[in-house]
Amino acid sequence: MPHLTLEYSANLPEPADVPGLLASLHDALETLGIQADDCKSRAYRSEAYRVGSGAPERAFVHLTLAFLDRRALETQQTAGALALACLQRTFAASGLDCDLTVEVREMRAATYFKARG
Repeated sequence: MPHLTLEYSANLPEPADVPGLLASLHDALETLGIQADDCKSRAYRSEAYRVGSGAPERAFVHLTLAFLDRRALETQQTAGALALACLQRTFAASGLDCDLTVEVREMRAATYFKARG
């Protein structure tokens, strides 16, 4: 049930295959025993942003991974490292000074609600 939210600055060239990047992230999580069918991902290009002093060659990519709090800390840490490696492969050739970050968050299972419509 992990939720993945990718945000990146508009000065980055559009990744050739955003759906492919999201698929790679799902595949990486599957290596940890997480079912890809349970992952929910989305990507947003940030038109309004500022990195550091605002130099035009500065860029960012930030991925938030949200897991229910019952997921083991070691699994969350490994997921973060695998996700960062996926971002590095995708955005390494941007030609910009790009900060790549991954944040792993816990969602409280007691207050997470899910239904199918």
